[in-house]
Amino acid sequence: MRGRKIMGELVPYGNVWRTGANESTSFVTEGNLKIGGTTVPAGSYTLYTLPSAGQWLLIVNKQTGQWGTKYDQSQDLARIPMKSAKLSSPQEKMSITFENTHGSSTELHVKWENVDESVTIAAQ
Repeated sequence: MRGRKIMGELVPYGNVWRTGANESTSFVTEGNLKIGGTTVPAGSYTLYTLPSAGQWLLIVNKQTGQWGTKYDQSQDLARIPMKSAKLSSPQEKMSITFENTHGSSTELHVKWENVDESVTIAAQ
């Protein structure tokens, strides 16, 4: 954060965010998944988010290998609602983690500043 206001300023609400810095965030699965109730076939994807003051959307995009700011909405496979929570203390560095893994299910979490956005991922 380096003393900056992140959500709503550095990461503006209402604009697609590359969800990281520099290169786009890759997501590869060898099997079919359910992400937040949406079927995502095996394959390679790029993850973006659409932050808002209310509910965020996780964007699974079929275009891969592009620089982080080269977003093409026509390549979206899905826009999936995320669950919002507040962190108990500020997180200085942005992170993308998998948490609460049980059997064939896990949660993808995007955390930064005081925000914890998550979505359930389950193998099919």
